[in-house]
Amino acid sequence: MKVNISKYLLSVEKPAQYLGNEINSCHKDTWTSNMCLVFPDIYEVGMSNLGIKILYTLMNKVPGFYLERGFMPMDDMEDIMRKNNIPMFSLETKSELRDFDVVGFSLSYEMCYPNMLNALSLGGIPLRREERGEEYPLIMAGGTCVMNPAPLEKFVDFLMVGDGEENMPELARILVATKGKTKAEKLQALSNLQGIYIPSLHDKNKKVQRAIVRDLNKCDLYDEQLIPYMAIVHDRATAEIQRGCTRGCRFCQAGIVYRPVRERSLEKNIELVSKLIENTGHSEISLSSLSSSDYTNIDSLISGIKSKYSCDSVGVSLPSLRMNPHSVKVAEIISGGKRTGFTFAPEAGSQRMRDIINKGVTEDEIMATAEAAVRAGWMSLKFYFMIGLPFETMEDVQGIYELVKKVSQMCRSIDKRINITASVSNFVPKPHTPFEWCKQMSMDEMVEKHNFLKGLFTGLKGVALKIHPPKKSLLEGLISRGDSKTGDLIELAFKKGVKLDDYRDNYNLWMEALNELGLSVDYYLGERSFDETLPWDIIDIGVSKEFLRREYERAKAQTLSHDCRLGCLGCGMKKIIPECGNIVDTKKDFSL
Repeated sequence: MKVNISKYLLSVEKPAQYLGNEINSCHKDTWTSNMCLVFPDIYEVGMSNLGIKILYTLMNKVPGFYLERGFMPMDDMEDIMRKNNIPMFSLETKSELRDFDVVGFSLSYEMCYPNMLNALSLGGIPLRREERGEEYPLIMAGGTCVMNPAPLEKFVDFLMVGDGEENMPELARILVATKGKTKAEKLQALSNLQGIYIPSLHDKNKKVQRAIVRDLNKCDLYDEQLIPYMAIVHDRATAEIQRGCTRGCRFCQAGIVYRPVRERSLEKNIELVSKLIENTGHSEISLSSLSSSDYTNIDSLISGIKSKYSCDSVGVSLPSLRMNPHSVKVAEIISGGKRTGFTFAPEAGSQRMRDIINKGVTEDEIMATAEAAVRAGWMSLKFYFMIGLPFETMEDVQGIYELVKKVSQMCRSIDKRINITASVSNFVPKPHTPFEWCKQMSMDEMVEKHNFLKGLFTGLKGVALKIHPPKKSLLEGLISRGDSKTGDLIELAFKKGVKLDDYRDNYNLWMEALNELGLSVDYYLGERSFDETLPWDIIDIGVSKEFLRREYERAKAQTLSHDCRLGCLGCGMKKIIPECGNIVDTKKDFSL
């Protein structure tokens, strides 16, 4: 059944987000099976997500299948929907969620879990799997968050763990072939796909192996990206030039769960960029990856783009650069004459802590990069740090101030107009990392360190300190490290009114729910035993526990591990992908 929201559009903020029909949107007259892919956040955030862009293009190429999109309504629209009994709907056909064969959720941030439940509630779909009969769609989820499936098991019929470029189109083909079958028959047909976790069918003694795309060059291009009618968070075309990172930062979940590094060839990347510019009209292209400057042919790729499109003023952005003067030269090339801000991510202030987390960058390199950036014309520098890392002392926290002060003095001796921002986040030990066993900071510890830093930075001229709110960090850790009981917490918190956590303070409601369920913050944020079976151990990401434990011990000993493209460190990936380490050009000097 279709919904009609036209008469309400002039009554809400940013009505364009509910229109659909954007340039390059897909419209089909007939289909056999369909799915609504919901990004559980507002439109301007979800439309910036590369995963949505990729799956929308690839799955709509499957004959007989139609993938539509859904996003969370803002408060004003949700109030209208609930008041007028308008159910949650898809963007393309304005169909009710409950009319789809499958409703999927893309989960990249744990604080969006209540939004997922809100979408189901708005759609008139029971929250729990066992409460949904044949008249309701299958509910699935994917994304980085499902690397710990435990908090979601009560709500979903199945999860897709890992890369989706091959599995999701195959899922679409299976849904077309099983149209008219029961849910149980559809789930059975899906059960053989790699990366599929079906809680109702799964043998708890078996692990779910993450789906891995071995060759990005064999994946269809996603060059017809949607063009919104309103500003979004990242309003540009995006090309993922490679996937994975082998630098081995021990705090980084993405660096572990997206192994191995797989590069798209220079020719394929140039083809993708050319088609994106032609099909979208964007004047800026983002060359995306976890470590873009590590792409073997990054210089050739950038110069090729700038040479081909210089007259069309096509800008190039790189979201992740290494801290060395060469990165400044790369940034000079891609920025043209435009100098906005230069971003650094030393993550820790002291060398001791940078060695513990295996950041692989020295203070001299940080200083040299900052100096090169200022001499090249950048007036604004931004530094990203974390506090609460394993084995951290207050001297290490003070090291953030000492490093920023030293950079500021050096840069302002060159140009007194230089502005520096120090952005500090609270470390959350994520699953499938060498620090997954470690304790997370308590609220009191976070507040103490925040106040300590604020006191140090007071009066430091030309420097702004920004600190991530402690409440959100605590909740993120609570959910990301959670078990099946955490699912009960998410449900009760939602029923108490928790939603859109990024736009309001729901902390007290979360704590009310936690206390009613008799759950302990200290338990979920506390240190875990190496012998303990962790809630996320059911997922086999391809990296062994033995490797994670070794890296933990190396962190404790303040010992660096080299980039694995300089030599295999035995993480376990080669047991699954024997060509791991040879998927890229290993002739490049990765010590840079």
